[in-house]
Amino acid sequence: MIRIYAISVLFCLNLVVVSAQSVESIIANLKNELQANPVVTKRASIYSDLTWYYSTVSIDSALFYGSKAIQESKKSGDSTLIAQVYSDIGAVYFRKGDFGNSKDNYLNAYKIRKVRRDYKGLAKINNNLANIYEKEGEYKLAMSKFLESLQYFESIQDEKNSNTIKGNIGLILLKIKSYPKALKYISEVIEYQEENNLAEGLCVSCLNLGNVYLQMNDTVNALEQYQKSLKNCTLVGDKKGMASGYNNIGSIKSEQKKSKDALALYSKSKQFRDQLHSDLDKANYDLNVAKELIVAKRYEQAKNILLAVEKIFYKEDLKEKLQISYKSLILVYGKLNQPDSVSQYVNKMVRLNSQLLENTVLKQTAELETKYQTEKKEKLLIQNKAETRQKNILLFGISVLALLIGLIGYLIYRQQKLRNRQQEQEFKLKSAISEIETQNKLQEQRLTISRDLHDNIGSQLTYIISSITNLKYRLKDDEKLSGQLDKIGQFAGETISELRDTIWAVNSNTIKFDDLRVRIYNAIEKAKHAKPDIHIDFSIDEQLAELQLTAFVGLNIFRTIQEIVNNALKYADATAITIEIFNRENCIEIKAGDNGKGFDVEAVSRGNGLNNMAKRMEDIGGDFSLESKPSAGTLITISIDKEKLS
Repeated sequence: MIRIYAISVLFCLNLVVVSAQSVESIIANLKNELQANPVVTKRASIYSDLTWYYSTVSIDSALFYGSKAIQESKKSGDSTLIAQVYSDIGAVYFRKGDFGNSKDNYLNAYKIRKVRRDYKGLAKINNNLANIYEKEGEYKLAMSKFLESLQYFESIQDEKNSNTIKGNIGLILLKIKSYPKALKYISEVIEYQEENNLAEGLCVSCLNLGNVYLQMNDTVNALEQYQKSLKNCTLVGDKKGMASGYNNIGSIKSEQKKSKDALALYSKSKQFRDQLHSDLDKANYDLNVAKELIVAKRYEQAKNILLAVEKIFYKEDLKEKLQISYKSLILVYGKLNQPDSVSQYVNKMVRLNSQLLENTVLKQTAELETKYQTEKKEKLLIQNKAETRQKNILLFGISVLALLIGLIGYLIYRQQKLRNRQQEQEFKLKSAISEIETQNKLQEQRLTISRDLHDNIGSQLTYIISSITNLKYRLKDDEKLSGQLDKIGQFAGETISELRDTIWAVNSNTIKFDDLRVRIYNAIEKAKHAKPDIHIDFSIDEQLAELQLTAFVGLNIFRTIQEIVNNALKYADATAITIEIFNRENCIEIKAGDNGKGFDVEAVSRGNGLNNMAKRMEDIGGDFSLESKPSAGTLITISIDKEKLS
């Protein structure tokens, strides 16, 4: 059964539908505003609006005002406005069918909005890029961009844009022949549009749903949806939608052998196609109609349309569209049994693919014409004409062979590209699995080490403390020995405390600065308990509370601060210690000072304590500096780059 399908209409986000009269009125008002010579920012905004509204009237005018808008917006320095202008120009090129320039402009807008963290703007651009990928046949990439955009709009509960994208996804599913899924997506969109009386959306969505039903051989539901589409397209004045609707209904009537009805509907479709504002829009639409006519074996009608659109695509220098036109004309002339015309368009195709060959053929033709004008060389002319004919036949054969080789090469290249992509994905997957397995092994090792520390060394230290307590009880009369046992018990208790801190760090992949702050507070409280007359001030920037650290970094910072406090207590005779942790732009900074007796940094060699602190900071990529003078206290400054914390 032969069917004619309407072109599927992909619509962009935030599309404003207005009548031609309204557009002309808006454009006139915007031009009047320009004459008032407003400030740069306002002028740039007006040019941007003119670009958008002219896109439905004149593509060339839209691009002219788009270039003006770019110049003025760059003068203003308003990155938001610059991004919007790039998006508007991208939309204009999309309507023109120049997908390369459309993509470039959308990507320029994408870069700016990414820097500004404009997530809504990024989601809209992803939708528009997906439309371009769909037009280029990159359905997988298009689906990826649509789903990325849909995820954002659903996260902010934006039903309008979410349903717009669902409609676009439905169109891709229709094109890849996943009809049940396409039916689901487009039906959800129509339900939303009916609830909100969105006639312009229903015009498109019902047309597409009709196409889905038609592909599923359900002509009853297809006709119902096409009628709904026509009703809504008429309400909003969408001539392209009306042309498609009448065309599709006509195709069904033709299949039902109702020729008179079908011809009347085709005639209505043509009337609306002829009213489209843009020659290029009309040409793009007519090209798809011609394809449908070829499927329906209406070759004469297809030929007339293809000859008309060929002129427009040649004028606009759209080589991809010309290639499609030439291929279709070769097929049509072949079906019409017109070998001369087939040869003509094969030659056009060859010239389009090889400018060098075209120049060679033209040169040979010119030489033949010169020789033809010389009567004295008539015999040589005949011979040359025969040779030239043979060369042309040979060139034609070579060209056809080259096309076939090129096609085979492209298919091999595409197959290899798909295989490479699959191998790359498999490699990434294996790498990810390997990394996860490594992390799991490391975590198991951490847990094993922490259990061993806790169960073995911890229990042994606890046993030592218990044994010392028993010995003290038995030797309570020996004060000297009892004092030594107290020191050993105290040392063992401190060792257990430090062991717990180590186990805390080993058990954690990452820790928050807030957890580290609690540990530091506990260490300070122990220091105060050991020396009650000491005054210790500790402060930390609240912005650091949620900052993530690796366990290794956190433990080294904690041990260093612990060592600073111990040194001040043991050697400095300090009565006050101040510890401050600051949140700088690119780093954290720790300042620890005391009012102790100080020392001459140049004269005194560093002991294990100072060397250990410096080494700990070196291990985590931090900077360690010490300032001290006799009777002037000591100040230690530590700086750690934030990128090295996690």
